[in-house]
Amino acid sequence: MRSIIEITALTKDYHKQRGIFDMNLTIKQGEIVGIVGQNGAGKTTTMRMLMGFIKPTSGHSTINNLNTWQQSAKTKKFIGYVPGEIAFPDTKSGTTFLQTQLELLHAAKDDYVNELIQRFKIDLTADIKRMSKGMKQKTALVCAFMTKPPLLLLDEPTTGLDPVMRETFIELVLKVKANGTTVFLSSHMFNELERTCDRILFLKNGQIIDTLNQERIAALHHYQRVTIQTTDSNSAQQLLQSNFEVTRFDANQRIVTLVIAENQTQLFLELLQHIHIKDIDFATQTLDNYFEKELARN
Repeated sequence: MRSIIEITALTKDYHKQRGIFDMNLTIKQGEIVGIVGQNGAGKTTTMRMLMGFIKPTSGHSTINNLNTWQQSAKTKKFIGYVPGEIAFPDTKSGTTFLQTQLELLHAAKDDYVNELIQRFKIDLTADIKRMSKGMKQKTALVCAFMTKPPLLLLDEPTTGLDPVMRETFIELVLKVKANGTTVFLSSHMFNELERTCDRILFLKNGQIIDTLNQERIAALHHYQRVTIQTTDSNSAQQLLQSNFEVTRFDANQRIVTLVIAENQTQLFLELLQHIHIKDIDFATQTLDNYFEKELARN
């Protein structure tokens, strides 16, 4: 598959370790790539640079072989975009706003636009300035998807949506992927990333510190996180000195959290025979657990 997005040594330095630094990334046609990181990690800066809103300090990025800064007017023709902060112009209603956007894009309202409106259950008769956060978000999603662009750049696209609408969003993303659309999205909703993305990038202080592909994402579910509170310090030390990965230790409460692989279950049960347990809790390893661990490690 051909490359849609090419990012090469891309840097935007706001100083004081803010921005993005020496980013390299290739996204191919039909891929869904997610990017996750704490606030200030550089997710929105990355999106805005691809949109041509921000000039890079160094390096460059291309969309369909067009430089996103120097040829941004051309690249925008390929993109459906949802910004991290929705700010609509002062129009009378959602209907007026959508019609204006369609005219700017030289498109007409068709059955697909109506389908999107129905999917997200939008009341377009409402004054757009008085819409709730969720309703504005859904309207922005319709705008991004309605012309069937080959590339979607979605910055926290489900902010303000209820669980039913998040499910609707996931279904829509998977549908457009099946038709060959490329999607690059940032999100703090790990469930939607796991279910939609071919790859997930972990961003910290403007740098990609890890990448999970589908195989690695699936492998997370073969691990258990076991949190044990012991009755004595010796038992806690035995857990710490075991061969299992330790992700948390509270000395005062004598609480230890271990990561146990499926093939380590028998060894773990043997260890427990020598531990004095006050409380124990089992949970499946998840993407957000993994993310927290990577942030602490790096």
